[in-house]
Amino acid sequence: MALSSTFSFQKKNNGDSLHFVLAGSIDANADSVLQTLTGQVTANSDVLLDFSQVGRVNSMGLSLLLQVFEEWERQRVRIQVQNLDRMVSMLFKITGLGRFIKADGNNVEVTGAVPNAAGASRDAAVKAATGPVAHDKLNFVANLQSGQQLTGWYLLNTYLQRRLKKAIHFEQATDAVKAGTTDLLFARPFEACHMMAAHGFIPMMRPVHEADEVVILTRSDDTRALSDYAGTTVATASQNSFVYLLGRFLCDDQGLDSGHLTFDFCGNEIKALQSLLREKCELLFMLKKTYDGLSSFSRNSIRKLDESQTDFAYHLFCVSPYLKDSLENSDTLLTTVLTGMTEDEQGKAILREIQINGWVKPEQGELKMLEMVYNRYLS
Repeated sequence: MALSSTFSFQKKNNGDSLHFVLAGSIDANADSVLQTLTGQVTANSDVLLDFSQVGRVNSMGLSLLLQVFEEWERQRVRIQVQNLDRMVSMLFKITGLGRFIKADGNNVEVTGAVPNAAGASRDAAVKAATGPVAHDKLNFVANLQSGQQLTGWYLLNTYLQRRLKKAIHFEQATDAVKAGTTDLLFARPFEACHMMAAHGFIPMMRPVHEADEVVILTRSDDTRALSDYAGTTVATASQNSFVYLLGRFLCDDQGLDSGHLTFDFCGNEIKALQSLLREKCELLFMLKKTYDGLSSFSRNSIRKLDESQTDFAYHLFCVSPYLKDSLENSDTLLTTVLTGMTEDEQGKAILREIQINGWVKPEQGELKMLEMVYNRYLS
């Protein structure tokens, strides 16, 4: 039976505790129903939330749940959740909400799954200048989600120049992003968080329906299950990435202790793939969109062991703080230009080239959850 996309809850009798069965999707549209749920709980209560009929929880839904849990904790309400599906359970653990999961043998929180990756790895992620400086020509830097997008990003750069009435130089990010010389930035989730926290970059837009997900790959002639790769070497692009974090949680969830894996950080995903194919490692963590864009030859040489479906983290289109006012004036409004791409034929063609369905403003709740995870593991 298909699960409903409309969020609802049902109260059930469960002795002295309050037992609620949740159903549907928990996203931005669930706000009013969650407020109703909150109102049915009194101080010092025991609350059990059953997720067995929940089909989807995204980052905005997690943000709303966190608000509910924080309100209940202020009222000394004791909270437990149960029957989370695999991905929802993983999101609870990644965001620190795993403490609420009822220990029933299936939903035990992974402890110490991912160490703090601060220090040298974080410093190498973004080599910052002393501060933003205005330029006659804007510098636009993008972390592509797949190699096939490059031509499309040059076309987008021309499109933005004409509509923003500004000279813009585009380059693909192949190394660390320099804050002092970058004005417009399309960045991976954690890199965007660093630029926001350390340099005041402002997240303006994100791709529509385009969450960053990870696939775990091995060579096609290797027939082992994921749990059989104990102590092996894993190639991936970067340590300070959501792909790396999510890949480790997938491993732990499948009984492969990620704390005993050796990681080879190759700098980019193509080099990481080459490391796997040349038998320098046994596993590969890769952005799912990169995997989907691989050639048939490459796809035939590898085998997918696992993949995530979290709908949590996104690449973000950010601007340097000094540009905020100049890009929010009438006909040069950046958000208007990007969202309007779906309304004209040239914009639609460019969106197809960069393999994005369109642009949308990120919700504050989404950003809050992403920054919370970034701070938990990297800052």
